[in-house]
Amino acid sequence: MVPATDDVAGVYAQGREFRVGDADGRPEELGLSLSVRAAREFKGGLIVRFADVRDRDAAEALRGRTLLIRWEEARPLESGEYFLHDLIDLDVWSSEGERVGRVAAVYEGGAGHFLGVDDGQRERLVPFAGRIVRKVDLAAGRIVIEAIPGLLEL
Repeated sequence: MVPATDDVAGVYAQGREFRVGDADGRPEELGLSLSVRAAREFKGGLIVRFADVRDRDAAEALRGRTLLIRWEEARPLESGEYFLHDLIDLDVWSSEGERVGRVAAVYEGGAGHFLGVDDGQRERLVPFAGRIVRKVDLAAGRIVIEAIPGLLEL
C-alpha cells in the first residue's frame, strides 16, 4: 500500500478504525471496517496489519480498496492544501480570463497530481503545481491557472 499521507504514524496508529471503500474512494455498501494492529514503512510503501485480516488470502481480497476515515478525524488543512475530491467540478480559468473547462478528475502521477480538465470536447491534463495553478477558490468554485505556452495544446 502507498500511503496518501505524510503522517503515517498518526494515521495508521494501532487501534485506528478505517472504513473500507472501493478503488475510487467511495464507501462500500457492506460497511466493512478494519482496525490497525500494526503499521510500518517499507520500500517506499507501507505494510499494515489489521486485526480482522488473518491471512494472505483475506488481505488479497482487499487489494485495490481505499481506506477511509471520518471527516472529524482528518487533520485541519493548512493554507494551500486541499482534499483532492474538493477539486472535482471546479471551473478552470486561465489568468487571462478564458474559461478552460471543468475539473473532471484528479490523477496521481510520479511527478505529482494532475487535473483532468474537460472542456466539453476533450480532457486535458494540467499539472497541479505552484507555477501553473495560481489560485484555488473553493468558495467561488474556480481554479485559475497560468496557461504556459503549449500547455493547453496537448
